Amino acid sequence: MAKSYHVHQFAELAGVTVKALRHYDRLGLLRPLRSDAGYRLYQQSDLARLQQIVALKSIGLPLKDIRTLLDRAPLPLIATFRQQREVLEEKRRALDRAIQALVTAEAALEAGASSTTALLQEVIQAMEAADIDVMRKYYTDEAWEQWKHHYQDWPPDEWRALYRDVLAAIDSNPAGPAAQALADRWLTIVHGASPQAAVRTGLMKAWADREHWPSSLKRRVAEYDIERATRFITEALWERWEAERLERERAGAPAPPRVTQSRRDLFRTCTAILDSDPSSREAQALVARWRALLEAESGGDEEIKRDMTEAFARRRNWPAGMRRYMASLYELDVDTWERVTDFIERAATIDPGHATGDGAAASLA
Repeated sequence: MAKSYHVHQFAELAGVTVKALRHYDRLGLLRPLRSDAGYRLYQQSDLARLQQIVALKSIGLPLKDIRTLLDRAPLPLIATFRQQREVLEEKRRALDRAIQALVTAEAALEAGASSTTALLQEVIQAMEAADIDVMRKYYTDEAWEQWKHHYQDWPPDEWRALYRDVLAAIDSNPAGPAAQALADRWLTIVHGASPQAAVRTGLMKAWADREHWPSSLKRRVAEYDIERATRFITEALWERWEAERLERERAGAPAPPRVTQSRRDLFRTCTAILDSDPSSREAQALVARWRALLEAESGGDEEIKRDMTEAFARRRNWPAGMRRYMASLYELDVDTWERVTDFIERAATIDPGHATGDGAAASLA
């Protein structure tokens, strides 16, 4: 039988931290076996995959990209190395430009330049330009050429004014007239920009990965409190769409169903066993149905399934209007819908091999 290592033993063997191993497990990058008690058990094959993760991370690949890459066979290393080399070369060119700006500023000061303010502005612009070039990884070459100017003085003036006004109204009712007027302004700016599809894709990728943005752009996100402003407008829009949905229902014209009957049936069945043990065979049978639905809806694509699962896990951060809307799609009230989703999530963490017939709880790590 192959030798197994507990997480602390494996961390020492591999030269990484226990925290890193747990993080890789949560991301689906390195999934060890589990003992009967639910503890992580690593094998020699996990060491080989971990070495691949560490190597790809060392050349600058984000962990999410590494996960996608390692799940493909055969591993497309040539294309990956070429792409990452191009990214690093672009970073080097940007750094060279920033260094040259500093050299020029030094020479001007030594020559007795009269305006240090102008020199500082030039250096800051050069340094920020080096940061901004990092954003090209979210775009195709053509899309980047069209949109790179967007980051030079981001966010634009109209967005800055809107962010300020949103923050001034942040404690108001998202369904009220002030919030809805701000939502109208938000949509007008978004629709007025009308970027091409490739640019929109890049914008969505960039925003989803904003935790890895360069420091200059992160400072602007913090300066205008863009995260909080975006959450408020999202809440306002969901309140609007919920009101429109209710109005259509009162008029006898409900919106087209966006949830399959199979999902509704599954949730309805689940309501009958919410107080039971999630490790019971009945609960595990529902989990199996849930996984079969994900398999069918994703077409078997592992990356799509992961994205669907991660979106499901983020539901606690959804605006209240969005949760009400989702519950209505399942023909449930919000409280029941949330209890069902929590139950499915708990049951899905249990190894099917540990399902019980009498409802005895399974051990989890």
